[in-house]
Amino acid sequence: MSYPDKERIFKVLDKIKSGKIKSTEVVDASASPIDKMKFNICQQILKFKREKDYSNLELSEIIGVGPAVVSRILHCQISKFKVDSLLGYYFSLVISSKNPKLLKQFNEELSDFLKDEAA
Repeated sequence: MSYPDKERIFKVLDKIKSGKIKSTEVVDASASPIDKMKFNICQQILKFKREKDYSNLELSEIIGVGPAVVSRILHCQISKFKVDSLLGYYFSLVISSKNPKLLKQFNEELSDFLKDEAA
C-alpha cells in the first residue's frame, strides 16, 4: 500500500473543512476515562463491522438506529453519545453474533472498567 501524495492529502483536508466528508475524531491521553471508554466502544463497533463485513445499513438494522447515528459512531463522534447508549449498541452486536466467547469478553472488559473507576 502506498501513501497518498501531498496533493491528494490537501484535497481530502479541504473536503473535511468544507463538511463534504467527515473525519474520525480521536481522543488524547488527557481525555476523561468516560471519553476514552466511549472512544474505545466506537472502535470496537467499527472493528466488529469490518470483521463481519457489514454495511452501514446492516449495522443500522442490528443496533436499531438510523444510518446517520451509525455514521457518527463509526467516526467516533463521542460528544454525541452517552456511554450507556454506546454500550447498548455494542451489546446488540455482541448478542447478534451469538458468540459466547465474545459475550464473555464483553462482560469481563466492562467489569474491569467498572472496577477501575470504583477504585
